[in-house]
Amino acid sequence: MSTTIGFGYSVKNDDFFVELKSIAEKFDYNLLRGIECAELDVQSGLEVAKKNEGWEQLVFLQAPKGGDASLAFGIEKELIAFETTGVHPIFFNFIHEITSLATKKCKKFGIFFAGEWYKNDRVRFSYGTAESLIALLSMPGYWGIRYMIPETGHLQDSDEIPLIFDLNVVTPTKRQ
Repeated sequence: MSTTIGFGYSVKNDDFFVELKSIAEKFDYNLLRGIECAELDVQSGLEVAKKNEGWEQLVFLQAPKGGDASLAFGIEKELIAFETTGVHPIFFNFIHEITSLATKKCKKFGIFFAGEWYKNDRVRFSYGTAESLIALLSMPGYWGIRYMIPETGHLQDSDEIPLIFDLNVVTPTKRQ
């Protein structure tokens, strides 16, 4: 099963990808643009999400860098390390920086997480600030769901349901 993390967005101007890629590289992530960069087992779900969300572009994080796959196992390891050892994920700093950029450049900006994602799959949806997303990712199971198996009492993480989190990037207008 893959770990896909990426962004869907609609921009106010066209230089957003270049700036977003620069931020990703600062955190030692790579960024791949276009649905053709996605793993086959998420493409059909992302096509539906792109249409429903009104995203103009899809980009995918690659961590660790290298190869052709748009997988983000490195970020998943950061989140596991945070839960098990308390090491602060650099991904949280990355979220703050991209949110700041997206607020200036985007009309709409969402982050998605998926193991597999097919066109008829239901998708968890939430929205909020960067802090809201970080709070969600700080919980057990991070973007997925953690179950307790009744027969054994063991815990099991599941990434079977994709998540879309729309970041609040539109600055509210002041009332006159």
